[in-house]
Amino acid sequence: MIVAVDADSLDTAAADHLVYDLVAAVDQPVVALTHMVSGDDRPHVAVSLTSTADLAEPIRAMVADRNVGLAVTRPGASEPELAGPSRLVRGAYVAAVEAALGTAGRVVRWPGHEQAHGVLPAAELRVRCGIDHLEAIGGVPIADDTLIDTLDFLRPLRRDGRLILQVQPSAGALLIPFELQHQQKCCADH
Repeated sequence: MIVAVDADSLDTAAADHLVYDLVAAVDQPVVALTHMVSGDDRPHVAVSLTSTADLAEPIRAMVADRNVGLAVTRPGASEPELAGPSRLVRGAYVAAVEAALGTAGRVVRWPGHEQAHGVLPAAELRVRCGIDHLEAIGGVPIADDTLIDTLDFLRPLRRDGRLILQVQPSAGALLIPFELQHQQKCCADH
């Protein structure tokens, strides 16, 4: 089952907070992603949660008093259940389709995320954290024994049904995640 919510989040930080709230409300193992929604007057971020459990009712209850778009896809259903304002329903639908196809999304929760702590060799990181592929920005080679400092925060991407963690060089011959937990916004100092 996939439940997608578009709460018109302006950035990934706001979408991450929504994911944390939704995950707490369902208390089930999930794969939770954020999805960029474009094509209208203002790009924004929607979220999706995928689980074998039925997440629809706890999520509906949690967002009942919010202005959100909702798309619920159930296994075997011919159409998703949609609710909310049309602009936000469109974003939720986009998120649900991307989650179902595994073609796009920034992964916030997945089986193995809780193992992302400390410095790990690349091979161990992939196995322990459920990462399918490591991709170095700038084409830096990654061997199985290449050390990755997780900084206790990973945000892999979903591409072609796989979890791809982008990494970048850091001091001391280590690689670190490309997306850091506390991003400095471009031009924030002027």
